[in-house]
Amino acid sequence: MSDLDIIFLTLPRLELRSPITAPAILKAQVEEHGFKAKCIDLNLKLWHSLDSPKYGHMWFDTDLTFRHEDKFEKFWSDVLKAEAETWVKEIGELNPRWVGITVFSQRSKWVTIKLCELIRERLPNIKIVTGGAFSDRVSPMFKSRGLVDAYVVGEGELPIVEVLKGNLKADGINGVPAKQIDDLDTIPIPDYSDFDFTRYPQTWTDPRVKDPEKLGTQFVYITGSRGCVRKCDFCDVQSLWPKFRYRSGAKIAEEMMEQNTRYGSKRFLFTDSLLNGSVKQLKELCQTLIDYRDRGKMKPVRWQGQFIARPERFMKDEVYALMKEAGCFFVSIGVESGSELVRNDMKKMFDDKALDFTFNACAKYGIEMAWLLLVGYPTETEEEFQKTLDLLDKYQWINEKGLVRSVALGPTLDIVPGSPLYNRQKEMGITWDEHGNWVYKDNNRVTRIKRWLRLKDKCKELGYPIVEKATEHLLMELDNYQKTETSNPEMIYDHFNENFGSMDRQT
Repeated sequence: MSDLDIIFLTLPRLELRSPITAPAILKAQVEEHGFKAKCIDLNLKLWHSLDSPKYGHMWFDTDLTFRHEDKFEKFWSDVLKAEAETWVKEIGELNPRWVGITVFSQRSKWVTIKLCELIRERLPNIKIVTGGAFSDRVSPMFKSRGLVDAYVVGEGELPIVEVLKGNLKADGINGVPAKQIDDLDTIPIPDYSDFDFTRYPQTWTDPRVKDPEKLGTQFVYITGSRGCVRKCDFCDVQSLWPKFRYRSGAKIAEEMMEQNTRYGSKRFLFTDSLLNGSVKQLKELCQTLIDYRDRGKMKPVRWQGQFIARPERFMKDEVYALMKEAGCFFVSIGVESGSELVRNDMKKMFDDKALDFTFNACAKYGIEMAWLLLVGYPTETEEEFQKTLDLLDKYQWINEKGLVRSVALGPTLDIVPGSPLYNRQKEMGITWDEHGNWVYKDNNRVTRIKRWLRLKDKCKELGYPIVEKATEHLLMELDNYQKTETSNPEMIYDHFNENFGSMDRQT
């Protein structure tokens, strides 16, 4: 009889550069409350067990194997079911009371269904709970089909303890509205003791290549805040986390020190919407890290995350100096548009002067940048789009210094359920065409795709490093609209072969 209360599973398909944080946090949380837990990364197990040249493509963001049911069904019957049988056998041998599955995204849907069916068939006495970022979209369906005994929507730290206590009517469980945790400092430091960091790739480059000499990541994810101080019109974060909350800088630094000394982690990627949501927190983090380093309590670390442009009066030059000294080497800035008018409509809440100060401050202290650009907001006219192209010319000097790690070209703007834009589309007069794409005045899908392609061409002309995942499917869409041969397979962009992604590369 096992005394294991729950196994937290990480299912494919996810990135491979490091364990995701949720299972490690939940393990620490339930064990703090007297339960026993174990984490298993099945995503990593699958990558190691499969022939990488043949199947590694599935870990590309552009791959559709885990996205589309028909493609997944074929892969399941040909390959994955046999692998899943070994997973279920291992679960059975450990014999937990519960299995917890993180439903991270759309890619988690079909594999979760299949694995739950297998567990139900082979291990009927083990209960199943799902949670995670995509749980609100699919877990109610899982419950209605009898695939799970419970599901969590929202933050999982408090509900998972109630699940293990048998209280399935608590907040955040089985459709009961979730509550946010007010004090994030009460969440324990993630417990990665079940994860073997030597089996993760050192750098996330090409998943079709599995080089034993390049295993052993120094990378770990870390969370300093939840929610966002901005209310961007196209973003659904505020529907997930209405209130912005952040941990103390000292607590974050303590976690970084522990992961650094315990696992040798030297690089930290913040999962936050914003590194500088609270400038006070950011300064405290930097000062504590510098103090730990100077007193020999931890080795120097490097860290990175997402960033917003703030005016100088809110985030002065001295903060950038602190960031650099404390090990911040790279930020991803949500520029979105070169047009101040469009950014105002997006509710980005920064003007051209604030953007200029942010770019110059990062350049001054040698902090590398990714510029995140988004083509096709409804009020983007041809004149306003030109300002995005002009932005690339204006700041070419930063690129020439090698400080623009990438220009990240997201697909043209989608109207996401849960975003303010989605909620007011009728009020704005947005309609939808026969292909299911939105239209606002003369801003239609063809216009947006053509602008996106022009922006990419402009980046290439000026020598900006590009990260994108959209060329192939946008060209195919354009063909469908125009019925012309615009797609050339030899010209399709493979973002894994250039710059190694917006958030990582080998240097």
